[in-house]
Amino acid sequence: MAEHLTRLELDEWLAGLDASGRAERHVAACPACGMLAERMRQARESSLREPRAKAVLARLEEKRARSAKPRWSWGVPLVAALAVGLALVVYVPRETDDGVRLKGSVALRLLSEQGAPVADARPGERVTLAVGTGPYRNVLVLAVDEAGTVERLWPQEGATGGMVEQGAEVKLSPPLEVTPGSVALHAFFSESPLEVEPARAVLAKHVAEARAKGQGPLDVETPGGIGKAQARTLLRVVP
Repeated sequence: MAEHLTRLELDEWLAGLDASGRAERHVAACPACGMLAERMRQARESSLREPRAKAVLARLEEKRARSAKPRWSWGVPLVAALAVGLALVVYVPRETDDGVRLKGSVALRLLSEQGAPVADARPGERVTLAVGTGPYRNVLVLAVDEAGTVERLWPQEGATGGMVEQGAEVKLSPPLEVTPGSVALHAFFSESPLEVEPARAVLAKHVAEARAKGQGPLDVETPGGIGKAQARTLLRVVP
C-alpha cells in the first residue's frame, strides 16, 4: 500500500478536483484513508449546513451576480473548492459515533490485529493505538479508568511523549493487551515533547473536578490546556 493521502488530497478528492483519479483509487484500496475521508465528508456536510456557511456562500453569489466582468470562472470545480474551504473554516471539533474526537486534523483510534477499528474488546485481546498526527510530530497518550485513575499509555517509558511520523493513521508500537475495565484514552499533540507527569496531573485534576460535578470518569472531555491539539476515544471492555 502506498503512503496515506494527506488531508489536502482528500479535500480535493471530496471536492471533485481529483482529475487524475489517483486519490479515488487509493481511497478504494486503503481502509484507513477511506475511513478518514468518510469522516471528513460527514464533517463537511454538517459544516455547510451551518448558518454561517450559508451566509458566506450567499454573499459570494451576490457579489458574483453584481460583477459585470468577473475575474474568474464560477464553474462547478471552483464552487466545490469554496465549499471545502468553508467547511474547514466553520468546522467545530465534535465526537463521532464511534467515540473518536476530531480536532482539526488529529485523531485517535484503536485497531485490531487485523487492522479494523475497535470500540469494544475482551480482556486478553491485543489492540494497536493509531493516531492522525496533523502537523505535529510529538504525541502523548494517557488513559483514564473507571475509577478515575490516570495512567500513561504511550510511550510506555520516558519522561516525555514520543516522536512519530506524520500521517493520517500512524500506528504506535508496541500493541497493547486489553485488561478488564473500560478506559477513556486521551491523546495530546505538540511540536515538542510533552512532559508526562505535568500532563498526567492536569488531566487527573480535570477528571476530579468533573467527578465532583457528577460526571463519570469515562465521559470526561479532554482538557485543552495540554499540547497544541487533543483527541479522545473510548475502549469498552466487555466480559
